Amino acid sequence: MASGYRLGSWIVVVAILLSGALCLAWVRAASRTAAGSPAGQNLGDAGDPIGPFSLVERSGEAVTDATLRDRVWVASFIFTRCKLSCPRITSVMKSLQDRLGDADVKLVSISVDPEYDTPEVLAEYARTFGADPDRWWFLTGPKDETLELIRKNFLVTAMTNPSPAADGSDEAVIHSDRLALVDRGRLVGLFESGDPQALDALIVQAKRRALPPWVRSLPPINASLNALCTVLLLLGWRAIRRPSGPANLAATEQEAHARPTVAGRLAALWGSPAARGHVLAMGLAVLASAIFLGSYLTYHAFAGSKRFPGEGFTKWAYLTILTSHSLLAALAALPLVGTVLYRAIRGDYAGHARAARVAFPVWLYVSITGVVIYWMLYQLPLGSTG
Repeated sequence: MASGYRLGSWIVVVAILLSGALCLAWVRAASRTAAGSPAGQNLGDAGDPIGPFSLVERSGEAVTDATLRDRVWVASFIFTRCKLSCPRITSVMKSLQDRLGDADVKLVSISVDPEYDTPEVLAEYARTFGADPDRWWFLTGPKDETLELIRKNFLVTAMTNPSPAADGSDEAVIHSDRLALVDRGRLVGLFESGDPQALDALIVQAKRRALPPWVRSLPPINASLNALCTVLLLLGWRAIRRPSGPANLAATEQEAHARPTVAGRLAALWGSPAARGHVLAMGLAVLASAIFLGSYLTYHAFAGSKRFPGEGFTKWAYLTILTSHSLLAALAALPLVGTVLYRAIRGDYAGHARAARVAFPVWLYVSITGVVIYWMLYQLPLGSTG
């Protein structure tokens, strides 16, 4: 292996080892300081459909599963006669109304005491909490069907208290204080309403799921661009190392070097199949990387960062790959690729080749791990706490 390739490979190895050590220390420290209870239960896209339902909003309008089929929404379970947990849960929903801002996320409070909570009663209750009728709905319906819907489809507790205390210290209806996140008809998460960390995780996930479709399509596009760049790098490397015609290639490079303009040098290089294939593949690789960078920055400007759903060894492995990928992309790949391009444009082909041998393993690692990071973050079937 040429010394340049060895140096580039050692840069990759050192970055992996350094990242692995740092991430191991971070994961251990985080596990010691982590809260005892999870921030939430992320069911992911494999969550079950909510299924059909038909309820009535405080305005008197019917609300069915079809009404919310194309929406992201957060559901709470309350009743207006509740004096213990429900005022707190509804206050939390009020805070979500404020914190979600302009995100296209609907808030839905479903009564677990529908016999008492008529639309008129819910309308007065909603006014008390300053609920925006366009963003926050209060629903009621037949008691048995509603409680069964909550238990079986939202996977939380909802039942009449068989023996409430006479002094009112017990609630007449036993119900969960968890908030349910629903994405286009599918239950995707359950979050503790009394846990600030869970509420933060809920807001992040709800906003991301409510992004426009074109933004949500960017992660797989970015992974595809990284995969394309990987293929182009290998094709470009293979083209320049073709065993046939090294003398021809040397003569072509000498002719190109003698040309005073960039266009002239490219025209000379185009005469050699090896140089032509190399220039074409590497030029397209640079273009794919540039498009990826723009797409990546655009996605994170809208969506922010996504938390990795795994724990333990899997989390350490993901963070090690992510950290080494980021370090090499920022500190090595960009400067090295820039140097390689600069020397090629100037006609310094010997210097170009030396820099390219160092840059190739680094750039290849960054491109491959870009695909791996996408797979681990979006496709790996892991549960999540946030």
